[in-house]
Amino acid sequence: MQGFLKRRTPYTMLPMPLPDDKSSALNDFYFTDSPTRDQLAVMDACLHNLYDVPRARQVFERLRETGRGDSILESRIYNSFLEAYLEMAYTKEPEDRALWVEEAWQLYNIMEHESEKIQPTTATYSLMLLAWLR
Repeated sequence: MQGFLKRRTPYTMLPMPLPDDKSSALNDFYFTDSPTRDQLAVMDACLHNLYDVPRARQVFERLRETGRGDSILESRIYNSFLEAYLEMAYTKEPEDRALWVEEAWQLYNIMEHESEKIQPTTATYSLMLLAWLR
């Protein structure tokens, strides 16, 4: 217990945010702009309980195409979409199963080939293995 209490507290040093009229890659990485954060919040809300997956997909595609979400779109978000697509296919819209499963496999292939600098995680592989087993 004494060793734990005497352990040094780790710190993360962040750069100072730049003024709104200036930009840099490092600043954009650490301090994402408000409209991009808003879009991420809309995406999360639409994915929650599969409320509006098509709208979440539109926002996701827009963030990926414009590159504005590059710093915040990580494998966790991609996995959330994979899970949502598979749930849509097997529970909410089984009549459109082929469409949703195809969307999931396309997104997985993007991750696997690293065309967007996103690498699959163990969660990605488990989701796609379950999709393959179904």
